[in-house]
Amino acid sequence: MRIAVFDGWSGVAGDMWVGALLDAGVPLAPLQAAVRSLQLPGVSIRAEKVLRASLAGTHFVVDVGGTPADGHTFTPIATPSGPSLPTAGHAHRGLREIEAIVQRAELPDAVKADCLAVYRAIGAVEAAAHGVSIDVVHFHEVGAADTIVDVVCACYATHLLGVEAIHANGIAVGSGTVRAAHGILPVPAPATAALLHGIPVRHGGLRGERTTPTGAALLRELVDHFDTPVTFTSERIGYGAGTRDDADVPNLLRVSIGTAAGSTSPTELVELQCQLDTATGEQIGWLLDELLARGAVDAFATAITMKKGRPGVLLTVLCDDARVLPLEALLLEESSTLGVRRHRVQRSVLERWSETRATAFGSVRCKVARLPSGVVVVRAEDDELRRVCREQGLGRAEVLRRLGL
Repeated sequence: MRIAVFDGWSGVAGDMWVGALLDAGVPLAPLQAAVRSLQLPGVSIRAEKVLRASLAGTHFVVDVGGTPADGHTFTPIATPSGPSLPTAGHAHRGLREIEAIVQRAELPDAVKADCLAVYRAIGAVEAAAHGVSIDVVHFHEVGAADTIVDVVCACYATHLLGVEAIHANGIAVGSGTVRAAHGILPVPAPATAALLHGIPVRHGGLRGERTTPTGAALLRELVDHFDTPVTFTSERIGYGAGTRDDADVPNLLRVSIGTAAGSTSPTELVELQCQLDTATGEQIGWLLDELLARGAVDAFATAITMKKGRPGVLLTVLCDDARVLPLEALLLEESSTLGVRRHRVQRSVLERWSETRATAFGSVRCKVARLPSGVVVVRAEDDELRRVCREQGLGRAEVLRRLGL
């Protein structure tokens, strides 16, 4: 499985996200074509190599009217429609207007959907903060042309990576206060804090706003795993630079692209469990077969007695990290459960391998394992036993006796 892993020790912003992916090898030309199709007058993009605390990275720059956009960090910035607060030259756009800009762009449908999800996420927290409908929220800085471009290019560049899962680790939000259209606000500002709800973050330490609402919305909508151990082989690494250049901490967002191993450890798995009291026997049998076909290490059903004395089934699945989300989705979509529990389990595993052995019935594939004492044990594969029974017209016990295994 190909994955991308973001390390946000200095926070996450839209331009840093795009810069990291460009630095990792995503071409600029498709993004430039996408920006032209947005039909935003005087808007263009470019990438430049910069140093941040003596470390090199790529800075993604949006030019508006021939000059770079502000480059300040963006704070929660939306008001109900009506009289708007003055905001230094930024356009005030509603969600429908932004959606229309995205929809007219020449982008894959999946990218448009991601862009709209990012803006709707921002709009939802702003609407909740102001106690109004999302349809009447007007964006200030996050409605400006440069931020629209940041969101579109971040979603499109992520799509161009072609990865199957995205991880993010150590997201820093900063500390102190920041000035916004609504005055002085704490870091993280309310919209950012709401967007990061449920996501592991690091508070304090770094001064100022480090993760912006745009960055927070990208994390919420595009990332699959947060602070989750993963074993992978890195193939490309990129560093996206923010506008700020601190002497003590490199203002960079790192992305590593590579191939994930099947599990974080040969002795560590994730156990998924759910209880079913309305599923049929046929449905449970199908689920077990499908879970194994989709990569579960093991899957089994246990008879249990549930509340109100109802007979039920406890469905248990063991899998590696890479298959947790798709197998959870299968359980939630195809079983009658309303929720799936998840926790890590440790296991002790014998050294084991497969061999084909010569027997009285010809070649038979066997499982072989070495016990802690050093003794090697051999057992014929079940499918092989069934085959020999059919071919020889013998019972299972007789086949086992003659095999001597």
